[in-house]
Amino acid sequence: MPSKRSTSRPRHPAFRRRVLLVLGILALLLVAGAALVVQPFWRLTSQFDDITYRQPSRLYARATRLAAGDRVDADRLVADLKAQGYRAGTGLPIAPGHYLRERADKSDRSGLIVHLRSFPALGESGGGLVEARFAGERIAELLLNGHRAEAVLLEPPLLASYYGDDFKERRPVAVGEVPKDLINAVVAAEDGDFFRHSGISVTGIARAAWVDVRGRGIRQGGSTLTQQLVKNLYLTQERTVTRKLQEILLTLLLEARYGKKAILEAYLNEIYLGASSGVNVMGVGAASHAYFGKDVGDLDLGEAATLAGMISAPGIFSP
Repeated sequence: MPSKRSTSRPRHPAFRRRVLLVLGILALLLVAGAALVVQPFWRLTSQFDDITYRQPSRLYARATRLAAGDRVDADRLVADLKAQGYRAGTGLPIAPGHYLRERADKSDRSGLIVHLRSFPALGESGGGLVEARFAGERIAELLLNGHRAEAVLLEPPLLASYYGDDFKERRPVAVGEVPKDLINAVVAAEDGDFFRHSGISVTGIARAAWVDVRGRGIRQGGSTLTQQLVKNLYLTQERTVTRKLQEILLTLLLEARYGKKAILEAYLNEIYLGASSGVNVMGVGAASHAYFGKDVGDLDLGEAATLAGMISAPGIFSP
């Protein structure tokens, strides 16, 4: 009995090449389409450093120079220190941003101790403990950090700050200048898994989605610290599915392009922490000066906890 021939014919090599060509073109189109979608967002993340280190222009007066033998009005000097946010200390040692006035004794000798805040424009003269001993109205002895000094420069008075239309006060700081207590408190309060996730918390989004579904609307964000930064820098506060997708994409790009240290530093400099004299206080550096009159590196544990606790509701928890 004759065998039956197979009705299927072997595919011609040219056909396979055409199929591969079509698939290759489709893949290229998909890659190009994805690039067109991602490019604008990638360009936004390239502005990351410029955005997070903006600050107002400031005009300072000439720094006060103290020198041994100078005649000085101690009361005027104390008034100037108060005007710059320095506070009276209660005893030694005194923290940066504080002063201690020693009244004249029977021999008409008095003293003034000032723990200067750092002021980068003064170079090595910025910051430190200044002790001025007076004989009458003249400086009889001048010490800087316990060593005799011929002259010292005090922090110059701020005459004016020039803000943009948003009236935002910023004093950018490097993450290395921020006390560990403050970093731990912020991460614990806002995003305990910050150093373990890739920018998006799947469990947080699922939990928020469940709340939103039950509430029949977008009510909860489930945002990580990086997502909060993205919203503050690039997006509006509206709650729509499209904006949420934009937020997730930008968050992933930001995490891919920058490390955790850079993102944390930007967050600490950009977070809103209330208002002072009609100006919005942005970041822990500005908040340290506005609320405690000191550099962020000089905050104690209680002050660090206060700033971290303010993030969720600055108007309610402002000191």
